[in-house]
Amino acid sequence: MHLYYSLTSPYARVVRVAVLEKGLADRVRMHVVDPWADDPELMRVSPLMRVPALLTDDRSVLTESLLIVHYLEETVPDPALIPAARRSAILSRAGQAFGIIDAAVHTVLGRRFAGDQFDASPMGERRRRAIVNALEYLERSSPTEAGPVLNLSAIVTAVALDYLQLRFPDLAWTESCPRLAAWRKQLQQRPSLIETMPPSS
Repeated sequence: MHLYYSLTSPYARVVRVAVLEKGLADRVRMHVVDPWADDPELMRVSPLMRVPALLTDDRSVLTESLLIVHYLEETVPDPALIPAARRSAILSRAGQAFGIIDAAVHTVLGRRFAGDQFDASPMGERRRRAIVNALEYLERSSPTEAGPVLNLSAIVTAVALDYLQLRFPDLAWTESCPRLAAWRKQLQQRPSLIETMPPSS
């Protein structure tokens, strides 16, 4: 399998962490691409020009991070990122964390094309509220346990929090969400998170 990704995409990072947590590093060849530069390597694989993109062993191309994770779970069931006994709870929490990623990325793109005034627009304010509301939900709910293998909700939550640190340092979520901050600190030495940490610039 071949995974095409950019270094700062939180969507791609979710898949990269999943690959490592499932012990598939030796089965997935990694390719860093730039989707904003019409990267020819990515264009050959995916007409959508989006990351992540997974080229499977049967030459199918999968896009959308959660679809790729689903494929990996079905193809290699163990270790499971979504254990059947806790499926609904894991998916529920992962959905909230994924909503943070969506709102944050949409804000970054809004700023890129509309300038800083995007934040004060109705859409920008709505995205900000979504981030704050989802953070409050994750702070109130039980922290995701950090076991031998990170489940999907833990992966998406960690990726979302790190993306906020990277793109929204003014949000200061660690102060308003001390339980989340403490949970993320417990994972500081997690190899899959260290290896996939996006560059600071």
